Amino acid sequence: MTTDWSRAIQREYIGGDVRFDFPARPLGWGRLMGVFLIGFSVLFDWSPAKGIFESVTRLAKTDQAQFEFFALAFQILFVLGGLMPMVFGLGILFGRCRVAWKEGQLQAMEVLGPLRWKRRLSRQPVARLEVAAATASDSGRQSAPKQFENFSSLVAVFEDGSKQLMVLGYPKEWLLGVAEELKGYVGGRKNPIAPVKVEVVANTLLTADAGDVPQQPAGSRMQLVEQVNGLRITVPPVGIWRGSKGLFLGALIWCSFIAFFTFMFVLPGVRKEGSFGGVALILSGFWFVGLALLAFAVNMGRRSAELVVEGNSLRVETKGLFGTKQRSLSRSDITAIRTDHSGMEVNSKPVMELQIHPRTGKKFGLLAGQNEHELRWIATRLRQRLEVPAR
Repeated sequence: MTTDWSRAIQREYIGGDVRFDFPARPLGWGRLMGVFLIGFSVLFDWSPAKGIFESVTRLAKTDQAQFEFFALAFQILFVLGGLMPMVFGLGILFGRCRVAWKEGQLQAMEVLGPLRWKRRLSRQPVARLEVAAATASDSGRQSAPKQFENFSSLVAVFEDGSKQLMVLGYPKEWLLGVAEELKGYVGGRKNPIAPVKVEVVANTLLTADAGDVPQQPAGSRMQLVEQVNGLRITVPPVGIWRGSKGLFLGALIWCSFIAFFTFMFVLPGVRKEGSFGGVALILSGFWFVGLALLAFAVNMGRRSAELVVEGNSLRVETKGLFGTKQRSLSRSDITAIRTDHSGMEVNSKPVMELQIHPRTGKKFGLLAGQNEHELRWIATRLRQRLEVPAR
């Protein structure tokens, strides 16, 4: 694999616009994940695809077609759902990215053969570009996180503080080269009063806290009560649809497919042949995953929290589907408070959380999925009161 980005990435210049066409991701052994997903999709769709063939055959031989059409429609939906892992697998093996500056706007796109998926980037002015290597760390240790520079990302940071992913899964040197050239186009969009400042930052924590937010964001439902020797911040539930970031809908679709498969294929076969042991074990695993995702999504939407600073101590109380949890820390036990990556992603966008890092032990993360600006505001107020840094 070449380290010269100009040889690996095709460029096209038209007037004042530019386009960068990336090759398929050089993931090495990571490409085996794509093979696994494709194989899983084939096995998953084998039985319903066979059912579709049998339904079509019966439709050609009978006049009682109403039930067959109903069964055929559900089988087709089930097969389409089972093809999703195959699409992801093909994306891992053959997918590539395209980034462009066109008509005064940044554009980013995923390309898989004839298929195109355009990322919805903000139309806000760009403040800077960030290139970051993926990291992994042992949460039980204080050692520096390990960087995977061949799986780096390019992110656009806009003037309102929001971040949006543009490219993921390429060597860091390639993305730095693209960002250095791209910033000349983005930075050329100047405002005489407030010039756009574009920087390329090679950092190790892509989703780290982006700075203080001293004022509560407009429209925020969180309640702040200032006290003589501290403060109290109450965080109400945000609702299942908004709070789960699409996880609730995904879990419902998953459970619907498993229910359809169970009642249309498994139970009729059990009544006919009387054998259920091995199939029950496999199905229970799928049901467990679906119900666990459903419960986790409901918990994300229904949870509430209260953060209280009294003197030199911080008390955090969270309430959700799984009960109430409390934790108290003194200021001397806290090394940092910030917003950071929760470990989850939705539509390739990191889900942020409020993190409290103690001097010993694991970090304490909460409120994943809440509005990022509100989380940064909470972190700012807590840091100011407790006089601790973000890092």
